[in-house]
Amino acid sequence: MIDNKIEELFNIIKESIEYKDYIEIKSKLEKDEYINNLIKEIKKLQQEATKLEYNEDIRYIEIDNKIQEKVDILNSNILYQEYLKKMKILNNILSKSSKIIENYVNDKI
Repeated sequence: MIDNKIEELFNIIKESIEYKDYIEIKSKLEKDEYINNLIKEIKKLQQEATKLEYNEDIRYIEIDNKIQEKVDILNSNILYQEYLKKMKILNNILSKSSKIIENYVNDKI
């Protein structure tokens, strides 16, 4: 019974405009080669900077600056901004749903 209600809740979320908007923008983002390459570059630089910092090599500071430049470029991209906005909206819905379930369980216990 509880499983059915939880499944029903997630089906409602999956049918929501917010979820559909998120999936649509996520799909566009995944197809954008420029953004994906930029994200890969940032991740690679982050790994390199972490390794250098762990080894107490101050060159990590230079790499951190490169990372920040690339993050600024990424954050200025309209498609990426829209993705972040849609993701935040969906995360808020999921968070509220989770809180409602948590409160319900706490009230029953």
